[in-house]
Amino acid sequence: MNPRNTVATRMPLEELWTDDGALSATRLRTLDREAVRELLRRGPVRFVIANVGHRLRWIPPAERFNFWKRDGDPHLAETDEMHLDDFPDGMVYRASEWTVSGGEAPIILLEVHH
Repeated sequence: MNPRNTVATRMPLEELWTDDGALSATRLRTLDREAVRELLRRGPVRFVIANVGHRLRWIPPAERFNFWKRDGDPHLAETDEMHLDDFPDGMVYRASEWTVSGGEAPIILLEVHH
């Protein structure tokens, strides 16, 4: 199958991919708001959004801060108990940190729930 046509079929994701194919990435931990902020303070990160039935949406690194302030932070769930009505547009993200082999920037995966 062409990786450009790959869509998320279920959550949580078990792997990450780009248009070039699967990444050698490992899920490390679930993130809360403060953990995301700490990763952003430490250096470059890559955000990716997963929504069932859709391709992964990679946020350009230069847009990471604006994306986080505008979209990520307001939609982030910090506990297992979440009520969609408590979030803008009835949509919530669950965040996790992924490492990539080769010393690349960490990835923050935001899995959509609505």
